Amino acid sequence: MKKIIVLLMVISTGFTYGQTKKNTSPAGPLAKNGTASVVFNKKNDLFLVVAKDSMLLTKSRANFSPMNVKITPVKVKANTFYCVTWNETQKTDTKLKKEVAAVTENQIWNPTTKTLLIGNTQKAIDVTEIEFLDKLKTASQTVYKKRNEGYLFSLLPSGDFTLSNKSTTTKYIYNEKSSRYEPKK
Repeated sequence: MKKIIVLLMVISTGFTYGQTKKNTSPAGPLAKNGTASVVFNKKNDLFLVVAKDSMLLTKSRANFSPMNVKITPVKVKANTFYCVTWNETQKTDTKLKKEVAAVTENQIWNPTTKTLLIGNTQKAIDVTEIEFLDKLKTASQTVYKKRNEGYLFSLLPSGDFTLSNKSTTTKYIYNEKSSRYEPKK
């Protein structure tokens, strides 16, 4: 009888320790397209890996969890670049103000030189704020606002791209002599 009790205690202890929380970073690539993939390293830095070369997309930061990661090969004349896009949600809470930002990050990389050709961050922020109507702070109202930061990125089939906001749109074209994107004049 004692052997059975000891055996049950050992088994239950094994189950308890076996249910500890595992590492939440995903195993394998977040996105893959041909020889290119986007992966996390051990420090949760985000990398673009093309063949055996790796390029740092972003350093790890608190509560960073990219969603909808995509890799798009970009053909510009004889060059092949990679456009990496991901979304994330950033939340900021204080006693009187709450912000929820939908962030879209776009980066175009040249894998042969391992250089970032363009990096664009766009934010759409929903703000919920409590405003007081008097100096004694006895009456208040809740105000909802929307705010946009950055430029809207659009990749064109030719390998060029546009950056636009409410008032302007600028088209960028790759210049082979300078090896970078420049605004079209």
